[in-house]
Amino acid sequence: MRQEPMAIIGMGCVLPDAPDVPTFWRNLRSGHVAVRNLAGDRWDGGKYDTSSLMGAPVGDLRFDWKKFKVPPIETRLLHTIEMMVMEAAHQALMGAGYSPERTFARDRVAVIAGSSGMGRKSNQGFNFKWRLPEMLLAAQQTGVWKELSAKQANEVAETVQKDFIHRYIEQSDDWAFWGFMSPVLGRICSLFDLQGPHFCVDAHAASGLAALEVAVQGLMSGEWDMALVGAASPALSPMEYVLHSKLRRLSPSGVFPLDARANGTALGEGAVMLLLKRLRDAEREGDTIHAVLRGVGGVNQGSGPVVTATDAQVHQRAAEETLNRSGVDRTSITYLETGAAGVPGWDAHIISGLASAYQRAQQVSLGAVAESVGDLQTTSSLAAMLKVIHSLQNRTLIPQRTFQTQHPEIPLEGTPFQIHAEPSWPEQGPLRAGIHASGFGGVAYHAVLEAYSPEGPRASVYPVAPKPSVEPIAIVGLACRYPGADSAEALWENALHGRNAVTDIPEERWPVPLYHDGKRPATRGKEAFFRVYAPKSALVEDKPFPFMEFGIPPATVSQMDRSQRWCLEIARDALRDAGQGAQHRVPLERTAVIVATTPGNHQEVMVEAQLAYPEFAELYRQALLNVGVPAPQVERFITEARGRFQGQHPPTTSETLPGLLNSAPATRLARALNARGPAFTVESACASTLAALSLSIQGLRDGRWDAALAGGVWSQITAPYCVNMCFVGAVSPTGETRPFSKDADGFVHGEGCGMFVLKRLSDAKRDGDRIHAVIVGMGASTDGRGKSIFASQERGQELAMRRALADSRVEPSSIQYVEAHASGMPEGDIPEAGALLKVYGRQHHPVAVGALKPLIGHSYIASGAAGLIRTVLALQRRTLPPIFTGSVLNPNVPWNGQLVFHREPRGWPSPEAPRRAAVNAYGFGGTNYHVVLEEYVE
Repeated sequence: MRQEPMAIIGMGCVLPDAPDVPTFWRNLRSGHVAVRNLAGDRWDGGKYDTSSLMGAPVGDLRFDWKKFKVPPIETRLLHTIEMMVMEAAHQALMGAGYSPERTFARDRVAVIAGSSGMGRKSNQGFNFKWRLPEMLLAAQQTGVWKELSAKQANEVAETVQKDFIHRYIEQSDDWAFWGFMSPVLGRICSLFDLQGPHFCVDAHAASGLAALEVAVQGLMSGEWDMALVGAASPALSPMEYVLHSKLRRLSPSGVFPLDARANGTALGEGAVMLLLKRLRDAEREGDTIHAVLRGVGGVNQGSGPVVTATDAQVHQRAAEETLNRSGVDRTSITYLETGAAGVPGWDAHIISGLASAYQRAQQVSLGAVAESVGDLQTTSSLAAMLKVIHSLQNRTLIPQRTFQTQHPEIPLEGTPFQIHAEPSWPEQGPLRAGIHASGFGGVAYHAVLEAYSPEGPRASVYPVAPKPSVEPIAIVGLACRYPGADSAEALWENALHGRNAVTDIPEERWPVPLYHDGKRPATRGKEAFFRVYAPKSALVEDKPFPFMEFGIPPATVSQMDRSQRWCLEIARDALRDAGQGAQHRVPLERTAVIVATTPGNHQEVMVEAQLAYPEFAELYRQALLNVGVPAPQVERFITEARGRFQGQHPPTTSETLPGLLNSAPATRLARALNARGPAFTVESACASTLAALSLSIQGLRDGRWDAALAGGVWSQITAPYCVNMCFVGAVSPTGETRPFSKDADGFVHGEGCGMFVLKRLSDAKRDGDRIHAVIVGMGASTDGRGKSIFASQERGQELAMRRALADSRVEPSSIQYVEAHASGMPEGDIPEAGALLKVYGRQHHPVAVGALKPLIGHSYIASGAAGLIRTVLALQRRTLPPIFTGSVLNPNVPWNGQLVFHREPRGWPSPEAPRRAAVNAYGFGGTNYHVVLEEYVE
């Protein structure tokens, strides 16, 4: 499939020692290196088991709260990565002339970022700071504590709690989004009143190009007309350094990509944002064009022995796929940003694979931006792109200054490659360059850029891909695991008969009595520090994992988050449901894997507790010394208390990082299946599963893949998460979810996983697949400007609904059932009800509205999958499912009988047209998704 050329019309960045793009380019030209030793700068390296403290930090970031319209009191709570993303986005939009005051089609702008999460700062670990009750209990169980007098014990406890709150909570900036990154994009949408969809994708270190590829395909299909696309690295933290040390990826001396001195890398941080348009549109509308993106694409390695290793063939395939999409002759590429980061074995595979892809090229110079800014991980490829854009504009190559002697593992003989030392661009041929990126799990992406010349060939000479037909998508397989339901059939039966899976949180999960006092009334805000006022949830039974079936060693399984295990098992069941077997297989070379998930999983909570403890221990050390405890006893206390707090959690190993990686649920599935299309995760708050579904449908429609495995997973009912959700008052004090009801007061936590196998309807018919239901339309939006990104808006949800209907080309009157998001929070229920009334409200045969959350809780990221599965089964069984909520509807909504809430199952009358239904989802940050389904009639 030929890609239409895209214009890069805006750029912004906050990178190590570079608060903007001009500074970044000046640093590159001058040879400035931002990598340095961080010992004593951010944290005390002596406290951590790490082989290196070399890194490339951003440094002091001046955040202009007036410019971003964020009150000072709220600014204090912003994460530094959040500030970087907002600043980079502001630079890109304003630099391109798209100010908040300018008139343009704001509902046609998508905002997409590659992200592995904001990361944890050294003194601000979200998963760590709410666990003070457990740490105090561990301390009180030590022998040294029992030797203290009552006065000493009280004084130490009071001092530690006071200092802990001051340091980890009052001065913290990472608690607002609990690991979610997409609401940061929601802030940008609110500031500029952008109303297209926004979401994050995670393909580990290839995330920047993965986000770019998604943005380009949306532009080509006409889903949006402009895309603000970028990437953000996690903030540097001791946890990152310890885990990368276990993988032996860190250098104690510096970053020397491709050079004989290469002995590892150094981590960096930062954010880059780019503004894209179709080239023909940018030329017509007079935008400043910095460069032209001719092609971008990615693939996955498929099966392989080690998650943290890579293979030359995947790099070759990614480059060849992109070169084919771009339509350019590979002999015209004269420069490659390789993505090499100074890890010899990894870099050798990259160069070997690229050499195979470019074997017919003439002379290609190689470079690696990591020598200047370290390994920026998710942001690496877009920092490299900024470097290439300016090199093209200035016809200047930045010499690879750290290169002295060729590394013996990276042979260049017999390849068209050379390491350039001169700043001038080769004279022959057009100005074109390639950019490569790769990540854990077998991911590889490639991009082709060329210089823009207004005197050169016009956009009209490029072949413009025809807009793909809006072909229905068949759901040919599905499976799930939700509270009380290990299968789709069980989920349906439970929902049909009102079997409620909400129970008390068992102490096997976490020590509930430490956080809950039944005699205390429900409180929110500061009164709720370290408290849970309603310890209720709907939980999935965690069963033994069949490691032999998946070929995963027990030692690896012990380090894997349950979300990864669930995804593997549920994907297996979904494929079996789709008839996957020896005689019937999905096309592995043409299969994409897209999973909705978010950072901050259960495994990360446990690992962070281990790695953040040295900082907390310092509070105890000072408090104990102040009451006269001798230093040797203090150290004995710290060792014993740490052991009691961490319990039997396995020690960190080389398997720890892949066990908690946010991209791993997708890449582990791809490896288990040997699926070799793209594999990444997506996050758009509580609408994430429908976002994953939307991207899967997009790729099926435009022919990038022939099958997609898509779904969502959530497994984070941890003590920190429950405490925090009580802190903000989202949880129901009564322990019941009653959406749209007069008595609605919040929701109850839930968890689970749902997966789908999708194909084009025409292909499913051809292949004789069993078709559960047909997706006929998808719509997405962002609320845009509003009072708060935490409060949903009616206009945003209405826009997503109308877009889904327009995409499906059906009338609202043909929809008989809507599975609502229905969180049980009035702040969300009222806007959702308003949008449903505007779009679907009618007196004659009113649409039925249902919701699963009263029975299985709110499974956040995975909630959309549960609603979608129930709706599919409702269509199959021709039954309108009931809703179990409060008896009286919210009087603040003008219902007027235009929607109906059945309290018991009803037969679904057969209309003249096929039965149709819709599923709605929204999330904080202002994200909205809507999908229209139709029963399949042969």
